[in-house]
Amino acid sequence: MGLFRTFDIFADYFQFVLMDANCEDDFGAVWTEQTLERMLAVGGTSACPGTLRNVNVPVEVNVHASEPFVDLAGYDHAVSASLQLPSGQLVVMGCTDYLPEASRVELLPGSYQLLYLAAGVESITYESDPADDRYIVHLWPGSPRKPVLLKHWRPTAQQFIQAEPASSLR
Repeated sequence: MGLFRTFDIFADYFQFVLMDANCEDDFGAVWTEQTLERMLAVGGTSACPGTLRNVNVPVEVNVHASEPFVDLAGYDHAVSASLQLPSGQLVVMGCTDYLPEASRVELLPGSYQLLYLAAGVESITYESDPADDRYIVHLWPGSPRKPVLLKHWRPTAQQFIQAEPASSLR
């Protein structure tokens, strides 16, 4: 095992979806105050990583035979969790994409550990402006575990200041 795939995904509602092809999770129910804080919502056979922009974003999916070494110092945000893939088909898509046409990655059926990372956050000035943010997912076989926030991205005072028109700030 060892697979690397890249996707250009429309992160509608500031998220994208990783799920088993036969997933029946209620995505509205997985987003809570806690999952918003960690930027990762997890269902029975799905994971919904949050993004910082509501546009097309680059997503990388890396599948490993065992837990990879990842130096978190190079990333702005990191969350560990797990994902159940009973069908062995991982669907990677935006939350408003059409499921029958969504990208799929063939894996062995089973339980996978998941590490979700965000990088390039400082390059974002406004959600629709070009930026160098990236969203990376590492998967490897492993037992189910609860999500854990490993490193939290926090906005600087200057980031996203342009979200409101200048006239409304007076």
